Amino acid sequence: MTREHCLSNTAGFIALIAITLLSACAPSEPLLLTPAQAYGAKPAYNYPISDPYAATVITLPADMKVDYSAVPEPEDKKITLFKDRTIPEGFWYQRGLHYSELLQTAPAPLVYIIPGIGADAHAGVMRTIANILYTAGYSVVLLPSPGNPNFIINASENNLPGNPVQDARDIYHLMLAIEGDVSHKTNVTGHMLVGYSLGGWQAAFTAKLDSEKKLLNFSKVLLINPPLNLYSSVKTLDNDLTRDLPHGMNDADHFIKNIITRLSNVSQTGEAFDFTNEDLRLDVYNKTHPSDDQLATIIGLSFRLTAADMVFTSDVMRHSGYIFPKNKPFTTSTDLNPYLAVAVRTGFGDYLNEVLYEEEHAKNPALTKQDFMAASNLESIGSYISHNRNMGLITNRDDIILARGELDRVVRLFGPNAVVFPSGGHMGNIAHPAMAYQIITFMKQ
Repeated sequence: MTREHCLSNTAGFIALIAITLLSACAPSEPLLLTPAQAYGAKPAYNYPISDPYAATVITLPADMKVDYSAVPEPEDKKITLFKDRTIPEGFWYQRGLHYSELLQTAPAPLVYIIPGIGADAHAGVMRTIANILYTAGYSVVLLPSPGNPNFIINASENNLPGNPVQDARDIYHLMLAIEGDVSHKTNVTGHMLVGYSLGGWQAAFTAKLDSEKKLLNFSKVLLINPPLNLYSSVKTLDNDLTRDLPHGMNDADHFIKNIITRLSNVSQTGEAFDFTNEDLRLDVYNKTHPSDDQLATIIGLSFRLTAADMVFTSDVMRHSGYIFPKNKPFTTSTDLNPYLAVAVRTGFGDYLNEVLYEEEHAKNPALTKQDFMAASNLESIGSYISHNRNMGLITNRDDIILARGELDRVVRLFGPNAVVFPSGGHMGNIAHPAMAYQIITFMKQ
């Protein structure tokens, strides 16, 4: 289940189940307000969607966005980090770590962006953040997520994402490898780091590693909509999956068929969907009127598909036998269906408990489950965060990946460097002019 599969699913479902996948797979569309309007006087926060699940799925109406049509396309790049690594023939298309560059011709600070779980450099949110930064005068490097199959295969030292310390090492290793290429093309005057969603969580641990290594010396580190605790956010998203699937993934086919039926019924009324409409997600939402339970299941299902992709790739690369037989060659002729059927029924929480924890416990038998879970909490590096004046937070009061009480705790960590919008769900307001304003204000202050 690669990016190509993701694109195929999006085109195939043309339904609410695809709305969330569109935001993960598609590049940003041209927007409408000028950057001067977004970066000048502080824009009013007039985000129009009050429901956090709808906000997460729909994001922002086109007429409220910023026009980045003048921003050039990022240049896709590839790098080899482990020259002696054997890559299974079935992953032939994944050889080399893929990332993208969007570089200024004039001297400028370089900002690395870490995306949400499973995303790559082409994700819509990545492009939006890159456009914001580039328009403000920064050079940008867009990285894949450590949970992306391409990263697991080519940049993960142990092919086992999810440990914050190891993820940080892998990300940092990749950044240092990219530095040599970038420095030959543009004058880098400093380094900054931005991460969103799980990438924000990873950015905090990566910044702490840099504070010890002192090789990039990030002058600014910004976390956008990060989880406080990986375990609790994963539990929330796994629970969301079953909001409208009482029997879990066994009900998924029926759930999808019901959505497609509802869309077909709408089309029969003459209200056809306009697939050239940038507000397609809003169009679908307005015509089908999904419940919060249905929206939560859509979000949870999208997360589950991403997790399945990650778990399967890790399992094949490590020959661990968790899903794919450890002694079976993985080739282009391998029938994936039996293994992917198991993978999509394996939650990220299962992976954390049954794979990642067991791996760490084998190395350190004294490690308890509670200690392992605590290490995935930003509060485990709370002293570093709270004393780092160059580390900032932007989040939403109704972010659906934060459990009850976690918003106050994460805001306390960042103190005066925390900005909390009243609405927007999880990343739903990323393209709002007020978001661009806050990002640039923090980076430049």
